[in-house]
Amino acid sequence: MAEEDPVDIAQISFYLAKPQHTFETVLSAEKDVAAHKAAQQFNFDVEGVACRFYYFETVSKRSNPPWLEFLNDKIAAGERISFNARSESPNGILLMKIEERVFAATFGRSASSHLEEAAFEPDFGIKTAMNLCGNEEVRQTRSQSNTVTPTQIDRQVGKPSDTFTFGLSEAEDLRYISANIKGDKNLTLQGRNNLTVKVIGRNRLTWPLIVARCREFQEAFGKKDYASLFPNYKNFGQASPGEVAALDGELLKLLKAREFDRIQIGIPEFVAEESYSFTYSDHSKRENTIHSFLDPQQLDRHLKLDEVTIEQLKGKRIFAYSHEEDRILSYRRWRVYNCIVFEHRIGEKYFVLSDGRWLEVDCDFYASIVKFVAEVLHEEPCEDAYVDINISSEEDKKNKESLFNQEVCKRRPSAILFDRAKLRIGSGRADKEFCDILDLTDLGRIRIIHCKPYKDSSSTNYLFAQANLYSTAFLQDQIFLEEIRRHVGAAASPCKADYLTYIKEHIAELNAADYDICLWLLFDRLKPKPDKGDIPLMAMYELKLMHDHLRNILKFKDIIVRFVPVAKVQFTTSKKPTVKAA
Repeated sequence: MAEEDPVDIAQISFYLAKPQHTFETVLSAEKDVAAHKAAQQFNFDVEGVACRFYYFETVSKRSNPPWLEFLNDKIAAGERISFNARSESPNGILLMKIEERVFAATFGRSASSHLEEAAFEPDFGIKTAMNLCGNEEVRQTRSQSNTVTPTQIDRQVGKPSDTFTFGLSEAEDLRYISANIKGDKNLTLQGRNNLTVKVIGRNRLTWPLIVARCREFQEAFGKKDYASLFPNYKNFGQASPGEVAALDGELLKLLKAREFDRIQIGIPEFVAEESYSFTYSDHSKRENTIHSFLDPQQLDRHLKLDEVTIEQLKGKRIFAYSHEEDRILSYRRWRVYNCIVFEHRIGEKYFVLSDGRWLEVDCDFYASIVKFVAEVLHEEPCEDAYVDINISSEEDKKNKESLFNQEVCKRRPSAILFDRAKLRIGSGRADKEFCDILDLTDLGRIRIIHCKPYKDSSSTNYLFAQANLYSTAFLQDQIFLEEIRRHVGAAASPCKADYLTYIKEHIAELNAADYDICLWLLFDRLKPKPDKGDIPLMAMYELKLMHDHLRNILKFKDIIVRFVPVAKVQFTTSKKPTVKAA
């Protein structure tokens, strides 16, 4: 690079601190940047703006994975393979004080975890992007209700006319947004609490441009343009500090009384249940207790509930335990407070605790969801043939939905198992399923059955979003239809010829009214049967979006919900510390 050429960067992520915060108060009180290897601090000015940069390095170590230990068992003791790896990575935190507000930018894998989460503005990325981009430039969103769904179920839009595909017009309770800035197709804004700026082409971000953009972002964040562009975004508003204190008090009251019926606990993002278990500790010397699934009653074991405080709920972490790697993943962790789902009413106001935030739900919006569940949603009893199926695996120490799906197809040989099918939608990867079970009923109709454990809002949301996506693709994507018919043709069902006659070869010949969508929610037989009104509010919302789209737009004949009792086991094991994934 020539001496006079300005340095630039193509991508950077910003956080905006709340008023009154300083360079010192935006850093995590739990983690000391200066304690890391090669830690350094630099102060400088850019365009008259005071800046501070922290640099540090982190180290991670790896040892034999479980599969190598397994193979070593057949290798002579003196020849066994011992794998050890050590990697170092650079990290940086840039702080800038612009118009009396602190901006933070993070670089490297571990930098963002050294910021004090509570010091920064929530939804800074979403509100700024909405105001600067408008709804016509939206490329991708993820909503409050389906924030846990994997990438292929995120609401993807390819052009402005597609913005309202899959119910986006109603799903403006946004948790993530990606959009082109107005008038500049080469500049993309995306994020939720932070704002990531991506530049394509030659006009990358220089130091003066970064300062100018931050001033623009700060001004845009304070505007209310999004209220008219995304009118339903207001359905979820921030609770006031006084309301948060009162709501937290109600939560603590229930925890101290061990009244867990109104409390759910689950990871606030989609986590493949069969790949992970969970632990409330990550001890380096003592044993850690591993749970096969999360249950609010576990809090009584891992916290002193008689004396519990909100600060303790926020300080305590839940870690993912990887069965594949046979160890606790230190970097996959969540605050207990952020994992709690709790709904409560204060007077005429209704609130929900979701992902660590108390949100006030618009009264009319709340009433419309409750009315939908009570008056529109079709629930039927579980069929006797599929009651109390054992879904526990002693070998894996897990409860597995796949065991339920397999057993249903054993009990009904004419049914076709689609669970874990590897199908393509369009030109995408072959990693889609269509459904869990396809069943040609004795009455001659095909029902498309989706199954999921009824355990938390995240899992339930995933079921509804998955059914929405796959059912839509079934009617609209010729490649997906061909993949489905190919899978049927290869199935062991004695009725597969009847299925192929029923499922037409071309999407133009398909009629959604010939099919029923069934949603089977698997619950622990030792607990009371849930009521459809017990479904968490955010999951109810996703269900309403799915129902409106599949019934009212695509015209499927019926959407039927069933709660199915299954035999589950809460596997609890103790694991000695191993080398951690840093």
